[in-house]
Amino acid sequence: MSTTPATHKPLRLRTTAAATTAGLLLTLTATGCATREERCGPEPTTRYGAADLYGEWSSRRGVSIDLKNLGGRLGRTFLTHDWPKDTTAEQATAEPPPSGIIGDGNWHVSQNRTTLNLTFDRIDAELARSTVHSLRIGEENGHPVLYRQFEGGPEVCHVLELRRER
Repeated sequence: MSTTPATHKPLRLRTTAAATTAGLLLTLTATGCATREERCGPEPTTRYGAADLYGEWSSRRGVSIDLKNLGGRLGRTFLTHDWPKDTTAEQATAEPPPSGIIGDGNWHVSQNRTTLNLTFDRIDAELARSTVHSLRIGEENGHPVLYRQFEGGPEVCHVLELRRER
């Protein structure tokens, strides 16, 4: 009789461990963090540097940015059209789009190649504080995508995606 309790103890531990693991996976899946299929936005990448990003980029809703390298003291410059005035999901993803910023300035890619950072010239202080200043660098179908995720509930995905015009 003394062997029966010893035999069942490991089974109880395995069952408890399996239930705990299943509960943890269920919790992660519910928040959208456990599986690749539930990602919001393009696949993040470190594959692209500044030289890979020159050109005109636009979203389906009309936001656009033209990234150039003028060289010399001007360096890498940009020009935006209908750029979001603030970082709310509604401003960046609304249809039809609210009027946005036509702005210019300089840009650079972060050292780890994950983010495109924008520095606007001649923009009023309130807009300078509230507008989108950075975009993540991602990839879809072997092509770079610039994007910005906006906060929403766990079941809501708001992403401003810019694709290069070809």
